[in-house]
Amino acid sequence: MIFLDSRYSDGRLYKAYDSRTGKYQLTVSRAWPNYLTSFFWHYWVETDRLDSLALRYLGKANLWWQIMDVNPEIVDPFSIEPGTPIRIPNE
Repeated sequence: MIFLDSRYSDGRLYKAYDSRTGKYQLTVSRAWPNYLTSFFWHYWVETDRLDSLALRYLGKANLWWQIMDVNPEIVDPFSIEPGTPIRIPNE
């Protein structure tokens, strides 16, 4: 289920074939927002959290997902090593 306040709410739905299961699955994709083109660097410290960085730099803690959008190489936001450079989008 995709909620109206989800970043995927305006995305396009696709029916994708999963060759592992032999079944079709619904998936959603979305256009990348403009803020992906402008960012600055923050170096992760041990006490950092994405929501606290979003509050500090973007003004709202619930915009943590924008930081994840510009850092697609981060798979697990709970295991970011100190010293890792993190892109922070400019608004």
